[in-house]
Amino acid sequence: MRVFLTGATGQVGRAIAARLDSEGYVVIGMSRKRRDVQGLSEHFEANLGSEETVDLIKRAVLPCEMIVHAAASLSHDLYDPTISLTNCLGTQLILRLAELWRTRQMVYLSSVPVIGLPQSDPITEEHPVNPPSAYHASKLYGEYLMQIANRDGFRAVSLRLSSPAGPGTPANRILATFVRRARANEPLKILGRGSRKQNYVDVRDIAAAVNASLNMNASGLYNVAAAQSVSNHELALTCVDELSSSSPIEFSGKPDPEEGVMWNVSIAKAQRDLAFYPRFSIRDSIQAISDEFTTSG
Repeated sequence: MRVFLTGATGQVGRAIAARLDSEGYVVIGMSRKRRDVQGLSEHFEANLGSEETVDLIKRAVLPCEMIVHAAASLSHDLYDPTISLTNCLGTQLILRLAELWRTRQMVYLSSVPVIGLPQSDPITEEHPVNPPSAYHASKLYGEYLMQIANRDGFRAVSLRLSSPAGPGTPANRILATFVRRARANEPLKILGRGSRKQNYVDVRDIAAAVNASLNMNASGLYNVAAAQSVSNHELALTCVDELSSSSPIEFSGKPDPEEGVMWNVSIAKAQRDLAFYPRFSIRDSIQAISDEFTTSG
């Protein structure tokens, strides 16, 4: 079975490529720039923000039975045109490609924060949406496109991800910063009281959810998150403990604009329909990030 994977070089895309390859899929990746990615049989370089993209892909790649659309501009600048070109037009183009290929299943990666600030606990797929940025608005637009495209003969799945963690976590994220400082026994500094709770889902679990979406022939919208959320203070304590660090934990005295916000995400629907049960804990994600710091020297 052939799977076309956009955004193959991103943190989430790399985990998906490795997992699908291990499951026996032939994975054809696409990204703006070529990089070595484990699990790809082919790698196609293209920019999703161009109307010529579909024709370029059709000429270079044989039809695929399934598509996983993970590519996105991550910009949060309201006036950045790549948000509309890559995330909105790009998703339309990939759906057009799916129609031309007669692809039977497509999985689209969205984001839990399209809801804005949580208004209920836990956060379910029925939570009202209020995207806080142009980026989140573009992800929501993609969800609507998938909903429209979900028709007889074509199954469209949208996966709303919480905060991706584990292998490949960008160095500027709070989790990677805590790991780096804990490894060096440097202070871990926390905004406010450290009460804001975030849900960190390991990218290996995200990849498992994608695989389940393809295998279960699912359709519709699903939250994909870790089983438990963790506060910033708890996160710092866990990093220190897991890495046997002597780092002190310090409160910076600066306010956290999201003090007390709880990102407790329900995955009951994904458990029911996809048999999705996260395997990797926050400690597993911390160790994976630490191992990458060790490897990078």
